[in-house]
Amino acid sequence: MNSIISYRKRIESCSSNKDSRIILALDPMVGNDIFGYVNERIDLLQGEVCAIKFNFHVILPLSNEELININSKVHSYGLQSIADIKLNDISSTNLVVIDHLVNMGFDAVILNPIIGMDELRRVVVPSHGRHLGVLALVYMSHSGAREGFGLSVIDEFCQPVRQLPLYLKLLEYAEACDTDGIIVGGTKLDIITSVSREKKLPIYSPGLGVQGGDPKIAAKAGTDYFIIGRSITQSKDPLKSARIVRKEINSLKND
Repeated sequence: MNSIISYRKRIESCSSNKDSRIILALDPMVGNDIFGYVNERIDLLQGEVCAIKFNFHVILPLSNEELININSKVHSYGLQSIADIKLNDISSTNLVVIDHLVNMGFDAVILNPIIGMDELRRVVVPSHGRHLGVLALVYMSHSGAREGFGLSVIDEFCQPVRQLPLYLKLLEYAEACDTDGIIVGGTKLDIITSVSREKKLPIYSPGLGVQGGDPKIAAKAGTDYFIIGRSITQSKDPLKSARIVRKEINSLKND
């Protein structure tokens, strides 16, 4: 981690310095040299993005030393590093994970707030104490997300008792616990619009490109940071693709 400034301020600064709101998802599905692939893509695309996101299946095969080296490279380019592990356990376990992530040099972690507000707060407070950001997963990008995040729930902790979509309850947890942002799939434009009406936290949207989400439409709906992977990394010319997407997103700033 490259600064004692809060993650939320660091990502804003990186975005401003790079003139980019793209978070590059480096999530190769196959291949023996993940370390080499990740380093090559960071070197190639660092000028077009403000952060790099690493999914669980990328982090797991890499050694502690390799992850420290990768995060050092990310920071050397003035970028932020996000561990997308959707942390979802009791606080004693979560805090051990947080300790490892901090020591590896990650700047933020994605967490599933389904663990409840008390457990979420038990992660956020010590994470912020160690300058690690926490991003709360509110609604995933795949088509089956509605079977979980879209369920209606009875909130018995509220008086009077009320019924509401699960994602709105997760949003309440995220806001109450002062997380650093929320994850809402870029394919869920109605959800982005819904949560952005009285936006208190930055919205990070995955699912853009290959999964069908359009960065320009997501931006108009309220997305702040655009998590993009395969449509850039697997294109014939990744650098050209990244530049095109960045230009399209930036063109909306003055609309």
